[in-house]
Amino acid sequence: MFAFQAPRRGSLQGLRATLSYLEWGRQGSPAAVLLHGITSNARTWWRVAPELVGRGFHVIAFDMPGHGLSGEVSDHTIRALAGLIAEAIRELGVDADLVIGHSWGGAVALSLVAEHRCPLRRVALLDPALSLAAKVGAARVGVFTNGMGSPAAELAPAIAAANPDWHEEDVRWKAEAMQQCRREAVAGFFTKSGDWDLTPRLGDVAAPTLLLRADPAASIIDNAGARAAHAALTRGRGMLVTIQKTTHNMYRGAGYEPTMAELTRWLSEV
Repeated sequence: MFAFQAPRRGSLQGLRATLSYLEWGRQGSPAAVLLHGITSNARTWWRVAPELVGRGFHVIAFDMPGHGLSGEVSDHTIRALAGLIAEAIRELGVDADLVIGHSWGGAVALSLVAEHRCPLRRVALLDPALSLAAKVGAARVGVFTNGMGSPAAELAPAIAAANPDWHEEDVRWKAEAMQQCRREAVAGFFTKSGDWDLTPRLGDVAAPTLLLRADPAASIIDNAGARAAHAALTRGRGMLVTIQKTTHNMYRGAGYEPTMAELTRWLSEV
């Protein structure tokens, strides 16, 4: 019903890096801040954002640094990126209610509320990147940058073939994101953010927190990591839910409906 609502484009120029963002819904409503994963952009929330508007939110989705139309940064640590997003939220002056982060964006969202104490009232993490060792990350740069910078029309067929359950709009916006993404941002995340593990910080979040884990066969959170995350969440006000038969990109394709069903159920309860 809400899936094709057009967003408005905005930009913040006075921060450490220019941040471009999309917004949906009525300004003055409680704000939902959306943070995408590596090699994506704000447009990839095309289906989630209008659904949230239908539930009364003013949605703001950032192009993360080095992605979409946003500028690059020199400090790629999760804490520094979270600090930049915290500055952006303050600059926008919105009534911050909810943050949703996927993968890399999930790590930034967690740091935003646990380390920067950004006063968001609810936190939802979609298969978040909870830890990374630079040595492991270095081996992934080539995979994630393959084809990057090529025209979206050339990238789309391979993206569609690799993700046959994706909606054509999922393919369209992922292809655009890959065209726009800069290699330095990807290499920065995987090799220049240091060795880190944010799992214990799940217990430091004062706000109600939902961690949605993809199917164990596809999740970036292994079983040991899930157990550690669950233990940390129970020290605070959090819960972990595993959604079977979803991929890491759980808000796209066939995973969209079960993921949104769990998210909206939780939102109605907290």
